[in-house]
Amino acid sequence: MYADVLHNLFQEREPILKDELKKVIRINNENSFNQALSNMVLFGVLKRFENGIYYIQSSNKKFEDLKPSINDIIYKKYQKNNNGIRSGAYLLYKYKFTSQVSEYYEILSNNVSSNTRSKKEYKGKVIVSSPKFEINKDNIQYMEFLEIIKHIDLSDYHFNESIEKLSDLFLDLKLDKDLLVKYSIHYKGNRFINLRNIVKGVIDYEITRKH
Repeated sequence: MYADVLHNLFQEREPILKDELKKVIRINNENSFNQALSNMVLFGVLKRFENGIYYIQSSNKKFEDLKPSINDIIYKKYQKNNNGIRSGAYLLYKYKFTSQVSEYYEILSNNVSSNTRSKKEYKGKVIVSSPKFEINKDNIQYMEFLEIIKHIDLSDYHFNESIEKLSDLFLDLKLDKDLLVKYSIHYKGNRFINLRNIVKGVIDYEITRKH
């Protein structure tokens, strides 16, 4: 019964979180739910990727041993619904500050405790931390912009060129300078003086460009 429902709701090899399965397997008792889940794994309806994450095995015999991709796992676990971003070198690649592609995942996510710092997962390829402020659909681009600045030393461009590119991106993303300053304040301490100075530099550059 559940097999048909699951196939209608999820793709093969798509990571499925336990909380998503609870909406399908409507069993309120936790022990009974876990037993039902174990039976589904036992009879091949689902495969267990890790604790709390499952998937439907590929129906193609050639691909039946393939598991969900790390990219899909990370997105579902940490980024879906504007709950997180991928930071670091990837972010500078995304916005064309570098041509270098990183194989590592540096993730900032609301879906971890607020004191989580550099938690390593999946043989060290994924590093998860809590963000400086809670991410939502209204501020996610501010978080990405500030994280680009935080990692600006990874840019392929000289500093002044990077400032110009940041200013262009500021315009492209239609960011508000007052909100950018407000969010930058969350990057506290001497460690982030350079970040806050660059924010000021981008805003000053933009003001100068307008005149």
